[in-house]
Amino acid sequence: MEKCQPHLWLLTGTGEGHVFARSLLKEGWKITVSVVSDRASIPYEKLNLEKILIGALITEEDIRAIILNARIQQNGFHCVVDLTHPFATKITRSISKVCNELGQQFIRYERPIDNISNAFLIEKFSDLGNYDLKNKSILLAVGVRHLQKALTFLRNSGANVYARVLANPESLRETLSTSIKKTNFAVLNPSASYSGLIEEALVRKWNITGVICRQSGGRNENMWHKICLSMGINLWLIERPSELKHINSVDSYEKLIKKLKSISMR
Repeated sequence: MEKCQPHLWLLTGTGEGHVFARSLLKEGWKITVSVVSDRASIPYEKLNLEKILIGALITEEDIRAIILNARIQQNGFHCVVDLTHPFATKITRSISKVCNELGQQFIRYERPIDNISNAFLIEKFSDLGNYDLKNKSILLAVGVRHLQKALTFLRNSGANVYARVLANPESLRETLSTSIKKTNFAVLNPSASYSGLIEEALVRKWNITGVICRQSGGRNENMWHKICLSMGINLWLIERPSELKHINSVDSYEKLIKKLKSISMR
């Protein structure tokens, strides 16, 4: 009976990963999950998964090896489901390419984009030069990998720069390696039920006049929309990459299930 259960490989990097995995298990799917770190694996440990694969998938060969190994040992994956972050374009391109080469069914979940009119949409950090930011206090919530680049453009615009970073070793290392003042960033560890109260307090403490975050969808972006709207400050969104638009994707759990079932009927 177990051999009849279709097996999915979920590559996760967002809060939806755990929610989707739990729901798919309830519907009878066998699940293997990939996460980038031990920390990211914690929410999945109590789920009845086939396997948790921990570590970044650096090359196309890493992805190919997992798919081919599953074909040898477990009758292969019914489908590979990409639940990585909307800005993680490199891994999505690699997964899509390898799946296409191997004839492996592939679906990407792409968070829906909320058209909320109170934000300024920009393609890249250099677009901030189009705004008068001199002596303005700007809070960055863009992820540590982009922190130094954003710092450079904002300082060139004459802004006072602050940042909110997440409490993990990588984020702290990256932040400390930038030129931001140690008094100008806050390290937070938001939980699943996080309300944004600490962010609101930071906005007041630093007299923030504008926030910059990514158009990543989900709870984090929605939180900033609400805070900026309620406190009467500006919000700039780094536009979501458009290069993945041609990839087979869905924007809800219901659509994912429908697509998975349509594959099984072929």
